[in-house]
Amino acid sequence: MSTPEVRDLRELVVPLDGRDASLRAIPVAARLSKRLGMSIRLCSVGADATDWLQTVADEHLAGHEVAVDVIPDGDPVDGIVKLAGERGIVCMATAASIGLHDGRIGSVAEGVVRLVGRPVVLAGPSMEGRDLSPTARIVCPVDGSHTSEAALATAGSLAKRFDVPLWVVTVISPKAESAARAGLGGDPSMYEAGYVRSLARTQADKHGIDGEYDVLHGDDAAAAIVDFAGDDGTVVMSTHGRSGIRRVFGGSVAMGVVAHSQRAVVVWRPEED
Repeated sequence: MSTPEVRDLRELVVPLDGRDASLRAIPVAARLSKRLGMSIRLCSVGADATDWLQTVADEHLAGHEVAVDVIPDGDPVDGIVKLAGERGIVCMATAASIGLHDGRIGSVAEGVVRLVGRPVVLAGPSMEGRDLSPTARIVCPVDGSHTSEAALATAGSLAKRFDVPLWVVTVISPKAESAARAGLGGDPSMYEAGYVRSLARTQADKHGIDGEYDVLHGDDAAAAIVDFAGDDGTVVMSTHGRSGIRRVFGGSVAMGVVAHSQRAVVVWRPEED
């Protein structure tokens, strides 16, 4: 499934669950609203949530175009996806943990990423209490699979809208690097550099942006990505990947990035692997 261009999206849908942790998404949505010219729609489950949502809007989003919506009791994921419709992008907090949850923001976020059909902006727990600095670059990790590369279009589009460079990166573990050296008879970093350089140049030409690239090294792919992005890089990535000499960007790596990133992470799950 293809995803709409960022310029075609019109509204930020921000699900809240009544707890302070869910409010992490509010400053992210506020910045995106101003930067991308989108309105904001706050939503929550339960008929008695309207007044609380309006209070949140009044206290935290003064000056923004804000609507509030109550999702009927039932499956919150289904309600959020329906509110997003064809022109909304979901921006929400998540616990960013792996496995089964208690039905709150961790599991709901995973369900939305799985079903909404476009990128989702996730604010993980490491953002708690941090002041948001402007995005200075977009970082898109890839691993050689079509699935991981599906995030490139969104990454390039965001880099254009934010007027910042796009960095395309890949991660090699020491074990994979040793195996590749033995099999290829050369430096695998050179092959990887050629791969990400080509992708970066393609996006640069397509969007009229600066396209940069790098090959990262480490046993922990998520940690390497978070460290590279730092406090001024916004990561845009897919949630799946395939094995090979490159690292697999599976759900655990994506959630690891979300869990430890100091910034919100844009996560995209393509329909087809």
